[in-house]
Amino acid sequence: MVMFISDTHLPQLLPAKAYSDEGWYKLECEKVFHDAWWAVAFSVELQNDGDFLTVELPCGPVVLWQRDGDIRAFLNVCAHRLSRLTSKAKGCCKTLVCEYHGWEYSPLGKTQRIPDAPSFRPLEKDGLGLRQLCVEVVGGIVFVSQSKDAGSVHAHLGQEETNRLCHRDRYPGKVIHRADLDVPVNWKILVENNLESYHVGFVHRATLGGIPDGNLCTHKIIPNGSMFFGPGAIDIVSAAGRQIAKKTHGDEEDRYIHGISYPAFMWTPESLWTSFQTVIPTGPNSCRIIWRILAPQSDRKRRLLNFLARSIAKAQASFWRRVVNEDVEFLPSVQVGVESQIQPGEGLISRREERIFHFQKWLVDRIGYVKTNDFVGSV
Repeated sequence: MVMFISDTHLPQLLPAKAYSDEGWYKLECEKVFHDAWWAVAFSVELQNDGDFLTVELPCGPVVLWQRDGDIRAFLNVCAHRLSRLTSKAKGCCKTLVCEYHGWEYSPLGKTQRIPDAPSFRPLEKDGLGLRQLCVEVVGGIVFVSQSKDAGSVHAHLGQEETNRLCHRDRYPGKVIHRADLDVPVNWKILVENNLESYHVGFVHRATLGGIPDGNLCTHKIIPNGSMFFGPGAIDIVSAAGRQIAKKTHGDEEDRYIHGISYPAFMWTPESLWTSFQTVIPTGPNSCRIIWRILAPQSDRKRRLLNFLARSIAKAQASFWRRVVNEDVEFLPSVQVGVESQIQPGEGLISRREERIFHFQKWLVDRIGYVKTNDFVGSV
């Protein structure tokens, strides 16, 4: 099986202004982000009753809160004077309390206690509440959407990739890496960078080496995204990790897999860990990466084996932090280029970068941009 689906190079479907224009970003907010599912955490990050964490999404600030085994998401905005409810990144509480005037909210988001309540007559105690958002947990990953019309995460991912994620959720795990990275580039620049291996031999020469052999890799287009399958690492540590993974949870993944579900949820299942990145747009020329890595543990309470698995997984996570940092340091140069007042042309996409074309086609179809084309070689 060969890497490329297309027989020829492909056109750049997005104009340069799509990476910095306020009007274009507003269209994305209205037609792309409003019903998107955003992966924001692993469920084990909210395993204790009362655990909460906060995140900024395109719709506004959000708080995730676990009570009585249920994870709910609310707009992190008080119903009283529309102040941010809590400024804490995470914590644990029995009621959510507004930091401004002390309004308290129940696990269902209803007002539970209002200081000086008589001054709000005739308002009932639970007459106002927090704006609740949609939450789904798939494969141990918590997804949030502001829209009730978003459809299920399962439907968006497709059966095969849902199964791949859920397969990794059979065993308990520990989060071994958490990072929220602010990057001064348009969100699409970061997404597109993850969808091609063409830059590997240049930006990642010190870490990943050369461009991967196309005969050892393949692309796959899924309904709302795409997949990359390539050869796994062959170093001694990775080989040992695969053997330990087989003993701890029965998996021995020897390929490198990278998936994306549009607009910006990306995941990589390795032998000893599962990683996901969500690119959160924060403006026309800025974004934030939510990055988590979870290491599955043996369900047979093998302490030494679990320790070895975590140790190797952490070493591999450290390596990938270097790779991501190389991208984060370089990509502002791409932003400078797309913001240039004049351009040498419209741009061009190689066969090796065809996942970018598929992403761009999905995006322009959602927005209704007139320049579009069929995916050459798609089935």
